[in-house]
Amino acid sequence: MKKTLRLLFVPVVALVILLASCTKDGIIATITEAVDQALFSVQERGGVGKYGCYELVFPVTVQLPDSTTATVNSYEELRQVLGQYFTSNGTGGPGAEGNHQDGHGHHGGGDHNEPGFFGDPGQPGHPFHVQFVFPISVLNQDGEIVTVENEQQLNDLREACAGTFDHHGPMGHADHGLSCFRIVFPVTVAFPDSTTAQATDQQSLRQLVHDWRQNNPGVHARPEIVFPVTVIMTADSTQVVLNSREELRQLKESCE
Repeated sequence: MKKTLRLLFVPVVALVILLASCTKDGIIATITEAVDQALFSVQERGGVGKYGCYELVFPVTVQLPDSTTATVNSYEELRQVLGQYFTSNGTGGPGAEGNHQDGHGHHGGGDHNEPGFFGDPGQPGHPFHVQFVFPISVLNQDGEIVTVENEQQLNDLREACAGTFDHHGPMGHADHGLSCFRIVFPVTVAFPDSTTAQATDQQSLRQLVHDWRQNNPGVHARPEIVFPVTVIMTADSTQVVLNSREELRQLKESCE
């Protein structure tokens, strides 16, 4: 009898270890998917990033789903902040206790590559809803630095150029869909009043534009970077020299 119990005990222990391992992997996968969904949603709403027409000028401040804020200097920092947030607060998505969508578990029905798999993260109150704290600055395809004051202006940018988000889904977005390139500093900024200034990094670029806007209220013309500009491609770290706004536009349009 004791021998029989021992023989039964071994597979039971193995099953418990296997279930614990699957649960751990499921939690990790859910957090990863939550980060992907949040990043995809916040970029898609403004058409920014690799699949959009605009590149963010960091640093930016974001508001997390619990209304706390964080200031980040890169997409990688934003990714880390979101990962820490969902690890601490849970994801609220499929597989999360008490919040299975349509009765499905983590691996239930629905397409993980569809933005609606967890509902619409663009809606306030959604557990993955992340939004920018305005104002923010973005670089458009003409090399102009656009100051965005509110959500409506961000939506207007997207309406003007939505990019190719509809050809992609959030699955794996943090690994391959965040940015097309990063600018090599210093760069020269030309202002509408014909003055110029040098930006030594992204923070000084953002500050220069902020200060100029503060000192020139009502001027609708935009500051712009002076070509040529060197950028480092995110995909392979190669450097590309852009000699004109046409070359910048072609580069952004080729980002996939």
